[in-house]
Amino acid sequence: MHDIRPFIEQVKRIVDEHYLGEPGKYKRWLVQDEKGSRDLGASPYGCANAVNIMYTIGELPCDLKEREAFIRVLQGFQDEKTGLFHNDGNFETHTTAFVSGALNLLDARPLYKADGFSKYRSKESLFAFMDEIDWAKEPWLGAHLGAGIYGSMVLTESVDDDWEDLYFEWLDENADPMTGLWKRGSLSGAPLFHYLASSFHYVFNYEYARRALPYPNQLLNTCIKAYREGACMDFAKEIGWPDIDFPYLLAKAQSRSGEKFGETKEILSEIADGLIAQLQCFVADQSPAQSADSDLILNPAADPAKRKKINEALNDLNTLFAIVSALALLQEALPGYIRTSKPLKLVLNKRPFL
Repeated sequence: MHDIRPFIEQVKRIVDEHYLGEPGKYKRWLVQDEKGSRDLGASPYGCANAVNIMYTIGELPCDLKEREAFIRVLQGFQDEKTGLFHNDGNFETHTTAFVSGALNLLDARPLYKADGFSKYRSKESLFAFMDEIDWAKEPWLGAHLGAGIYGSMVLTESVDDDWEDLYFEWLDENADPMTGLWKRGSLSGAPLFHYLASSFHYVFNYEYARRALPYPNQLLNTCIKAYREGACMDFAKEIGWPDIDFPYLLAKAQSRSGEKFGETKEILSEIADGLIAQLQCFVADQSPAQSADSDLILNPAADPAKRKKINEALNDLNTLFAIVSALALLQEALPGYIRTSKPLKLVLNKRPFL
């Protein structure tokens, strides 16, 4: 069993360091980058990720006034004319689904429907939107559109059951029968992992809607083969969004297939070992002298280059959210393998979209 309670304590402290002094307001990054491109004020991804992380580790505020403050701040990012959420550098489908998802964790919703996406309510326009995504060369990035449109519409309560049926009709028809991945006929032009990470985004929509996956056996075999043949990142050397993308895809494909439980558990255990070894290596002792210095969340004896890289990743609330989501998924998929004071809660079990 891995005891990650010290790391979770660090997660709490990291989130606290991003607090901007007003209830509900958090920044995404602690420090500016060399280009000066980071928004160090209250931002959609700072505030939403604070909620996401607190929910995952069981630390959402119980005080009603504090929760209401979070809700007001998140709702305040919505454009009242379009009903969309905007953040420079992200698709509006991504930001709208992401912030709406954080509100969902607070048992709240956006103030307005996503009228800016009303042009995608018909079958013809929705199918055209999905068809126009660059499935061959940019499938991972394109999933922020193809999966984000679903989260945006559903979480803002902008569509009905008929629209959901159309959305999954398109996905069912365009799943590849040989691999279980999306999109049939467009699985060349990018690294295999990009198609896996892209498909993860559609699978969590299937999970949320309790829809049957088109080809679960094929998807499971594709995941296992990709892992065995080195198509995934090295989970013992890198941390980031792939830590949740691939394990979730593998675990849910196995659950839907019902096959190869032992082999899937073995792979997930290896991933957990690699990820947690990195995190545990960099957890410093919690002395009062260290707690005031964010750089000392990492072991001072660690390799300086690696220490800087991990420090940067953990202090980005967006990446930190990916890490705690991966830990939540692995704890759920591997009972008794990961110990925390409170069971971690995977946000995808409550709402679609990451």
